[in-house]
Amino acid sequence: MSTDHPGVEVSTDEAKSRYVATLNGDPVGFAAYERSGDTIVFTHTVVDEELEGQGVGSTLIRHALDDSRLRRLTVVPECEFVVAFIEDHPEYRDLTG
Repeated sequence: MSTDHPGVEVSTDEAKSRYVATLNGDPVGFAAYERSGDTIVFTHTVVDEELEGQGVGSTLIRHALDDSRLRRLTVVPECEFVVAFIEDHPEYRDLTG
């Protein structure tokens, strides 16, 4: 089961259609998306190789899905990481419609 990384902060870069994870102010990953109306499609997630397996991706996707819920968006998980995260965290399954 994945755990969150306590030092990671996540912000939204709407101009680039991505959620960005930073650690100590440095970007360490992103989750790219395409937005159309009330639907958000997560297309790709990237985490710096040296931080893989340390919870950065989970923190990033948890934030992105929580934000999607707040915005009342339907989530379409095309990215394998997002698919796996939702499978492991059933509390997010309702977002997929």
